[in-house]
Amino acid sequence: MHVLRLFLLTVSTVITATTVTAICLFERDGKVGYRLARWWMAFNLWMSGVRVKVSGLERLDRRHQYVFMPNHRSAADIVAIGWALWDYQIRFVAKKELLRVPVFGWGLWALKNIIIDRSNHVQAVRSYAVAGQRIRRGISVVVFPEGTRGEGEELLPFKKGGFVLALETGTPIVPVALVGTSHVMPKNSLRVESGEVEVRIGDPIDVTGIPLKEKDRLVQGVRDSIAGLMAGAAAISPARGSSTS
Repeated sequence: MHVLRLFLLTVSTVITATTVTAICLFERDGKVGYRLARWWMAFNLWMSGVRVKVSGLERLDRRHQYVFMPNHRSAADIVAIGWALWDYQIRFVAKKELLRVPVFGWGLWALKNIIIDRSNHVQAVRSYAVAGQRIRRGISVVVFPEGTRGEGEELLPFKKGGFVLALETGTPIVPVALVGTSHVMPKNSLRVESGEVEVRIGDPIDVTGIPLKEKDRLVQGVRDSIAGLMAGAAAISPARGSSTS
């Protein structure tokens, strides 16, 4: 079963990434390509037997853009949050190393995600400037503030780039807790297990009026919110894309 799932994941990724890359060659922001990519997420969740339940969508306004900040525990986080935020055009801040992943890297680049070179501060600043342009054109941005996948319940130290982006663009930050993704796709493993994932969406945090010099206070507030969502037994309410079964 695991071999079959991996095979189908690979085939669907090759087909989707190739198609999305071709489409996005003719798009400025990759919006049509992203709509196709959402169906790739839906298919892979269904095929893997992974059910996604969402709480907190009622806190958001679909007319607005946000900087979503989830915890990061698994490669499955990307698919889970993309499915949960089905009604939004979202792009991920991703490390440049992911571009080297065969086929997947093509789609990542073609969809105009924000690629960060952590070893080059100047390039990283430019990448966040591009993220600001995406936001102004109606796209929300997902930033994993831990910067890499952690383990267990303890959050890793937060990177500051996403917070600077939110402050400089005046975009509300939305804390998000992803619960269960490390079970369905463990870190450093290609195995995909069936199971349930929760996406718990917190209250948007208005950054208007917060000076850049006080970003550390904002960082701590968002960290506390994510930790609280991870620990809390959030009430789950049905929403668009709330279950793949």
